[in-house]
Amino acid sequence: MNPSMKALFTAQIVAEAAQRYSFKPNELRLLGNNQNYTFGNSNYIIRITHSSHRCRELIQGELEWIQYLADKNVPVSSPVKSVNGERIEMLDGFIVVAFDKALGSPWTDAITQNEEFEKLGSVIGRMHAVTKNYIPSSQEIERFTWDDNALLRDFMSNVPTSQELVITHFESLMQRVRKLPRECESFGLIHGDFCFGNYAVQPDGNITVFDFDECQYGWFMQDIAVNLFYGIAVPNPNEDVVSFARRYLTSFFEGYYKENRIDYKLLQDLPLFLDMRQVILYSALYRNGNLGSLDYWSQEFLKRARHNMENNLSMIEMDILNF
Repeated sequence: MNPSMKALFTAQIVAEAAQRYSFKPNELRLLGNNQNYTFGNSNYIIRITHSSHRCRELIQGELEWIQYLADKNVPVSSPVKSVNGERIEMLDGFIVVAFDKALGSPWTDAITQNEEFEKLGSVIGRMHAVTKNYIPSSQEIERFTWDDNALLRDFMSNVPTSQELVITHFESLMQRVRKLPRECESFGLIHGDFCFGNYAVQPDGNITVFDFDECQYGWFMQDIAVNLFYGIAVPNPNEDVVSFARRYLTSFFEGYYKENRIDYKLLQDLPLFLDMRQVILYSALYRNGNLGSLDYWSQEFLKRARHNMENNLSMIEMDILNF
């Protein structure tokens, strides 16, 4: 999170936000403070966002799309209204919203990992299929496009200027992505951050998706790339990158194609979107600062990502993957 936002956040804001939704502050547990402050109790999630991160109109657009998806039987964590009957509450420069808490946990042993990947594909496939017909109720609440992502927009401000090869790689990547066609069958409103940690799995294997703060207009392949990225950015010593990627994509598309069709040729763009996610996370870690206190995974990621970008290496080659 931007340090200037942290400086404005107080316990009083949490207490007032809880009151707006008739929650007890002492029952709220901090769940995250990356882009927003997110708290939860046994039944609900409350998210507190500074208006410098998202304006009211953008959040209204997010909530409207989530409700649209819910109405189309996409399993999402739905927004709930405050005691004032509002879906959005304004509070001293912060914007407060709440959601039903997704049932389940980050994973379950009741299904295999491959079965989970297939179910993830089915959920995202349905999301992509129904969003093709979604039209925002007004132009004012339209979500931003992929290149207005703050971590891409501010990349060269976040990353040290001394990393000249990294910056050159970033500029080249942006040029290549901007040249991709934007067709209704492959480009539209997407989750934008569909990865482990932003969905819950019930014991029966049913999945609920949440945290749509990054929903944006982008390529469907972006959504497909993000969760895979976190599985290969720092390789698991028990499974090589190619093996994991092949296994993930095989199971994922078994589920995805039950709900939506996407041109198989677009898979050739997958390395490009993996690279984009690499850039986004790299930018986020440098923006947040305190690099010396990062956990092992994050430090290893920064080392690997810098090597990849300075040498123009893809995270994975589709011809080697042979998928």
